[in-house]
Amino acid sequence: MSSSKDAILLRINKEDQVKALQELGFTEVNYNTPLSEMAEYIKWAGGLRDLRLACVKISDGSIHHFTGEEWNAMSANAKSQYSKLGVSIRARKREFIIAAADCTTTSGGSTFKFGGYGTDFKNVKNYAAGNVGLFDVNTGYEDTMAIIEQTAGKTDTQSTKGAPAAEAAWNYKANSYDPMQWYLPSVTELRLMCEYKTEINEFLTKYFAGGTIAGDWYWSSTEYDSSSSWYVIMTYGYSISYGRNSTGRVRAVCCPVVSSEE
Repeated sequence: MSSSKDAILLRINKEDQVKALQELGFTEVNYNTPLSEMAEYIKWAGGLRDLRLACVKISDGSIHHFTGEEWNAMSANAKSQYSKLGVSIRARKREFIIAAADCTTTSGGSTFKFGGYGTDFKNVKNYAAGNVGLFDVNTGYEDTMAIIEQTAGKTDTQSTKGAPAAEAAWNYKANSYDPMQWYLPSVTELRLMCEYKTEINEFLTKYFAGGTIAGDWYWSSTEYDSSSSWYVIMTYGYSISYGRNSTGRVRAVCCPVVSSEE
């Protein structure tokens, strides 16, 4: 085959790839995107693209993401300009930052009741009948905020004040430099964390000296009905609705904010 025909076939193939990736939501991909980067997007669409260190630059509060290799290559002086926030994950078309440790109570406890028992939260979709769309929920931030607003100053029928799980995630701070707004993850985000728990825990152990995700029940911000919300057990990945008077662990997440300098 002539070189001109080869070039035409490669161009057609790339056009198809660009179209497919844009349809998957990667609207930033275009014909000028390098083939090596296209391969990373394809990997991201169907599985785990990468894990990176999410850091805040101390001098200006901007957010930066570093692969392990990039971080290891930096000098001690360069590293001192940043404060680590958590693990940035890019997997299955999603991207978010996972806190470096579970939330804890003021007394050092590791579990929280959900709260709001008997309340059908407004503007928070129920995933009970048929659970259609349950594993594609992308409203963790909005749902957490709505849950906190609608339970503020209230005690539910099970004597739980407010929304302890959501409040713990919302008030989480990695350190004194942390500018992020954390929230209680959706059931979809928790399932991704469970799917790649081994890789995440290895990363946490290496760059945060612990804080691994436990093989235990974790609350999501996704609602089942007026008295139950969704749990994910990190040992097996089971997603189960549980009464809001039950207790579970909380691991906060936040949306990535990428510095314009990157």
